Formats: sequence, structure tokens, C-alpha cells
Amino acid sequence: MSHTLNRTNHYSGVKYKDDPTIFAWDLMNEPRYGGQSDGENVEGTTLRAWVDEMGAYVKAIDPNHLLGAGIEGHGTQYGFGGDEGNPFVRLQQSPYLDFTSAHPYPTEYWADLTLDETKELVRAWITDSHEKVGKPFFMGEFNVDRAAWWSEIYADFEATGGDGSAFWWYQDPEIDGKFGVTQGDPELDVFRAHSLRMAAKSDRTSQTGSLSSSPSTGEPTTPPEPTTTPDPTGTPTASPTAGTPCRVDYRLSDWGTTFNADVTIHNTGSTAVDRWELSFTFPGGQSVTQIWNATRVQDGRRVTVTHPSGYNTSIAPGATVNFGFSGASQAGTNGVPDSFTLNGTACSSG
Repeated sequence: MSHTLNRTNHYSGVKYKDDPTIFAWDLMNEPRYGGQSDGENVEGTTLRAWVDEMGAYVKAIDPNHLLGAGIEGHGTQYGFGGDEGNPFVRLQQSPYLDFTSAHPYPTEYWADLTLDETKELVRAWITDSHEKVGKPFFMGEFNVDRAAWWSEIYADFEATGGDGSAFWWYQDPEIDGKFGVTQGDPELDVFRAHSLRMAAKSDRTSQTGSLSSSPSTGEPTTPPEPTTTPDPTGTPTASPTAGTPCRVDYRLSDWGTTFNADVTIHNTGSTAVDRWELSFTFPGGQSVTQIWNATRVQDGRRVTVTHPSGYNTSIAPGATVNFGFSGASQAGTNGVPDSFTLNGTACSSG
């Protein structure tokens, strides 16, 4: 069953494409295909095939809808639930999904996680989303003892580079005493502050400074924006080539005839890079089919990616911008581009 990410959840997060009319949808909610076989439980072959088929179908109807699988993030590797035929990484590596998700309910009897264990769990999801799947991470359905946990969980989420968040659920009137949040609840101040900090990463504080605690109407009052994340230390994590004011990290997820790329541009110089434009050349016959957090022009193997219209146009010293794209390729020809130039200046690569 499909539903908009914001229909029942109050959320903060990032907008993954440069179009205010785009909505994010779960392809279905908490799908599982467990108990068929040990291999199926871990590999998720059947459910992944279903996600690929249905994702392609939805994208064919409307390519501007952002799709997610809405999974819970269960798995023995995370110490959270069991293996249920919906593996976090493999399922969400589908080229038709635009972001990853998980639904942490850490204090349920079957999970029984401490606050520190929950932080570790969320960090693992974020890391696997960025480094193995190559997509933004959206923490969807989420609730615990709000008074005791929300401040620490959201602060850790931000520090670890999470891309969007929600909670279950914003209700009107009060019908759920355990997980329901209603207008005027004091914990909404925690989430509102979290939402403003997330928006600030995208230089959108002027548009989100008056966020309302009223229930969601089914559409976000302010479209979520892509995150601009400062490097934690304010310095590059790897030494760039002498004289090079930028570094590019290009993470490739290759599936033969399709692929995803997650690209982060680091400004390692001392001045801001305004109206940024990144150019590179594919090593084979790759073509970009879909891009988020940026725009692109492709001429043969040469690709030029520019900032989105109206936001994230500048990269401050010591800061980064991130974009991603899906593409088609000839099996065996994919790879990371050899070089990158930012506004005509050569960058090192991570």
C-alpha cells in the first residue's frame, strides 16, 4: 500500500530534486517476504524483483515521484529484528528507489535497545545508505520515550549526516496515547528545533523559521531541501593535491546495465565557490537517466553538473555539497571518472 511520506508523519528533511511539485512516496509500507528459505530471508531476491518491477512501473507513469521502500531496517546484522526477506542494502539498491528508509522502534519488547544502542543502530543505517547504497537516508516512522530520547537521537542523527527524519505520528484528535503526538505537546519544541537545524544546512532558515505545530495536511508546507553539510573538522579528510581547492568523492553502485553514483564536492580552499559547476568524463558508454540535488547536461561521455536553481548555489570554505544520479551503462564498462573540474579548476578525488 502506497502513501505519501508526510500524510501521517510530521517530518523534517531534504528535498532531493529541484522541483517543488515533486512528492516522495513509499513504494509500500514495511514489506517483508520472510520465512520462505534461509537464503531468501537474507538475500531478499523475490522482494527485490518486485520492487524493481513496481518501481519501474511507477517511474514510467511519473518520473518525478521519489520512491522509497518504507522498510523497517530489520536485520540480524544490525541487532534489530530478524532477517525477513527485505535486506536493508540489497533491497534499497534498486535503481528505481531514490532514498533509503528505516523505522526505529527501539524500546519495543522484541528490540529492547538502550539509547546508546539506538544511536549506534541509526549510525549504521546512515553509513550503509551513504557508502553501500549511495542514497540519502530518511528515518521514517520513529518513536520512543520522547521526553527522554528525542533531543539526543536527533542531535546524533544530525551529527552523523542523516538526510531526513520523521516520527510516528502527529494526530488530531488524541487517539493514541503511546505513540501519538498532538498540538501543544512539549516535545514538539525538540522536533521543531531539529527541523530548523536541518533546514539551515540548506540555507533555508528564512523559509522554515515559522514552522507550525499544526497537523500535516498531506502536503509539506515547505518542500524539504538537499543538505549542505560542513565537514566535521572544517578541513578535508584526505590531503588534496597541492594547489587544488576542491576534492570530489564519487561513490559508485554498479549493477551491470544500471548504476547509481553519489557525489560529494568538498571546498578545501579558503574562499567560497559561487554558482558551482562540476565537469567529468565517463570511462565508458554511461548515460545519466535521473539526477537529484543538481541539474546536468551530457554531451557524449562528457557530463557537466550544476547547482540546483535557487539554492545550494555556493559552497563555503570547508563545506560540501552532495548530489546523486542514476544511469544506464554497458556491463563491464562502468567505473569512476578519472578527473573532475570545479568551475574550470581541477579537483583531487577521494
